[in-house]
Parts: sequence; C-alpha cells; structure tokens
Amino acid sequence: MTKRKLSRSNAWIIAGMAVMAIMLFIFVQRPVFSKTDSAIDPIATVNGEPVQVNEFQRAVQANKARVIDYFYEKYGAVQSASFWTASYGGEVPIERLKKKALEESVNLKIQQIIAKEQGVLTDIRYSVFLQNLSDENERRKKAIEKKEVVFGPAQYTEDAYFEYVMTNAILSVKKRFMEHDWKPDEHQLKQFYETKKSELYQAPAAVNVRLLSISFPKADSDEDERLKARAKQKIEAASTKISNGMTFEQAAKEIGPDGQVTEQSYPLDRFRHNAASPVAQAASMLQAGEISGIIEENGRFFLVQCLENVKAGSRYLSFDAVKDQALKDYIDDRYASYVRQRVSEAKVVVNDRLYKPFQM
Repeated sequence: MTKRKLSRSNAWIIAGMAVMAIMLFIFVQRPVFSKTDSAIDPIATVNGEPVQVNEFQRAVQANKARVIDYFYEKYGAVQSASFWTASYGGEVPIERLKKKALEESVNLKIQQIIAKEQGVLTDIRYSVFLQNLSDENERRKKAIEKKEVVFGPAQYTEDAYFEYVMTNAILSVKKRFMEHDWKPDEHQLKQFYETKKSELYQAPAAVNVRLLSISFPKADSDEDERLKARAKQKIEAASTKISNGMTFEQAAKEIGPDGQVTEQSYPLDRFRHNAASPVAQAASMLQAGEISGIIEENGRFFLVQCLENVKAGSRYLSFDAVKDQALKDYIDDRYASYVRQRVSEAKVVVNDRLYKPFQM
C-alpha cells in the first residue's frame, strides 16, 4: 500500500517537472507580452519615444496580407502550419513581416513625433492612446444613454480610433506647415504642376460630342406611334442634310421647336455607366468629326457628332483648372518628403529580447 502511494506521488512529481520544463521552454523561446511589457518594455524606441508591443502588433496585422501575397506571387507559397517559419529562396515570411511592421511602426512614430513638435499631439505613448480610446468610448456610451447626438460610431474599435486620431493629426500638421513654412508662391506651384502633371494631372479619357435630338411620346396609343414615326422621319431628313454639309444648329431650326442641340462629355473609363446608354456607346466609337447614325434613347432620337476623342495620357488638365488641387498635392508632397527625411535621420533602437523571438 505504501509502495502504491509512493509510486503515485512520484508520478505527480514527474508530471509537475514536465509541465515546468514545457513552461520554461515556452518562456525562453517566446516572449510573454503582458500589459506591463506593452506599457513599460517597448519593442523599439524612435528618437527615444517608445514603440510599444501592441503598436508593433497593429503594424504586424496591417502587413500580414501583403506579406502572404508577396510569397505567393514570388514563390507560389501557400499558407500552412510551417508557412511563417519556412525559408523560400532564402526569405522567411515571419522575418519579412517583422521587418515591414518595424518600418511602418517607425514611420508612424516619426509622424507622431512631428505632430508633438507642432503642438498637435501632447503625449504619443500608445498606452495613453488606449486610455483616450477608453475615455472616448465611455463618453459616447453615456451620451447615447442620454439621447444626445453622437457623430460617427457608437463605439470605436482600436484600429478605427487610431486611424481617426492620426488622420486628424496629420491634417493639422500640414495646415500649420502651410500657414508658416510651406505655402508656395505662384511660381513654385506652377513648377510643381509641371513636374507632376504627367503623374497627377492627365486629362481623363473622354469623348466630347454635339447632340441633335428630337423627342417623341411614349407609345401608349396609335396616335403616339404616329408621332414617333413622324419624329423619326424628321431626324432622318436632318441626317441627310447634315451629311450634305448642314450644321446641327441649322438642322434643329428646320426640325422646329422639338429639335434640340446640346453638347455632352462622356468619360470613357465609366464602362458600366456607358453600357446603359446607347448614345454613350455610340459616342465612344467616334473619332473627331464623325457623325453617328440615328440612336433611340429615353424617348428621343439622337444624332451624335464627335467634337474630340481624348485618349488617356494624350493631354493634361490646365494649371488654372487644377490650381486648388495642385496646392493640396504640393503640401502632401512636402509632408511625405519631410517624413522620409526624418525617418532616414531617426535613431532607432530595437529591443532584441522582444523583437527577435517574436512569432505570429
């Protein structure tokens, strides 16, 4: 009886030691990211500002799909139990993912540092952001309970609130820079337009046309059918005269009060929209100077004359037409360049104890 008790006791001791060994292995092989670690022990610092673990994890999730696509397109690799740690052509998915997540984390932290320097953000620690998120959701909850108006979602998710905070911070930073340092004069803005016009200001593919049309009633009776036939005879006669040199305007006068001349532009990249319009389809097939046959659409007969068929990339929008957009693009470009410069100059210190063993 004593022997049996000792054996059972020994079994429990052995089992306990095995569990402890497993736990020790897990602890050594992989960091335990507790709330304390996230708040106190950052995975990296950027110019002394911490990138906390949950910040890094956000960037990991944001880049996960892109890394999966990269390995599928380059190596034909598909997800499996070993996908993240396998080597493909010397590249390991988890290492590429960590690298991309760190780059994004550094970029975001630099933008937060800039916002802090400009007085837009006061505290850029992620733990403070999470507390602000909790406070904002609590405020929204109480406001809804009181039947007060709440704009936006009833409750923010962490990702949505981060996007909201960063978007508004960046807009405010750009506004401050434009007001003090970056506002271009007319010459600078024109230079920017000339440099970027092939990239940003190409005129969209479109066909510009002149339309001659005549209406007819919906065919609900024999009289309506006669009126429709008469309208068609008029547009046929107009078509013949136009082919012999008559202008659309002269033809409309001969048709009488029912004749109408208008001008229209049809974007050629709106395929679904144009598919529902016989006039738009006919217009897209014409070259400058060409005239269509008679087209029926929405209770009218049409003749279409192509004034201009603008191919994609064949011309640019004028500076005056895009001046306001060019100013916005100029500031965006200056900001992006400034962020790249600050990133290249940043002192990044990686906490290898947390970064190297990081796993999905």
